[in-house]
Amino acid sequence: MMLLLMMSCGPSMTSNWLKPNLELPKYYGRIAVIAVSSDLELKEILEKHIGQKFEKHGMDNVVYGSELFKENITQGNWDEGYITKTLNQNRVDGAIIVSYLGDLDVPEYSTEVLYGAPANQRLEQHVNLRNTEVPAPDYYTSGNKKYWFEAFLYDLSSMQSKEEALIWKGQSSVSSPSSVKKGAKRFSKVLVDHLYKKEILK
Repeated sequence: MMLLLMMSCGPSMTSNWLKPNLELPKYYGRIAVIAVSSDLELKEILEKHIGQKFEKHGMDNVVYGSELFKENITQGNWDEGYITKTLNQNRVDGAIIVSYLGDLDVPEYSTEVLYGAPANQRLEQHVNLRNTEVPAPDYYTSGNKKYWFEAFLYDLSSMQSKEEALIWKGQSSVSSPSSVKKGAKRFSKVLVDHLYKKEILK
């Protein structure tokens, strides 16, 4: 496994992992966008904007977690069997799962300190997203705040284990938005642009 680190003047995927020996780019006839959050507005923003970005790249069969599942999917009620069964029943062959990890204040006077993103958690062998809940995300207006997001891409086109189905994961921070929800919109573009520019998807 190789961890690729990228630095850019603008928002980018600050760290990402790609499964080795893949035949790329991948095409999915029906891809699911699933945001894991108890904040329904944040969930809707992430799913909607990621889906719209996919459609701009020609992906015309996008389905959303908010439409597929009766209950909102959060870390607390994550039911792997139910989620897998639902995706299979809806003929989904690709799934991208996103989550808001939390915020990080970066002192404006510090230009040399390096900050790391929060680490992933594992839950019952599933690479689970750490979903740090913020009671009132729009409260924050600090010009130097960074919001961290994470995404996982799964290939569901064949029967394989969860570990084998995971083909890509990445994290990104967006800085200086007036709220986490505006940050989510910026992250959506960064995420989808990365998947196509790196020819992971076609």
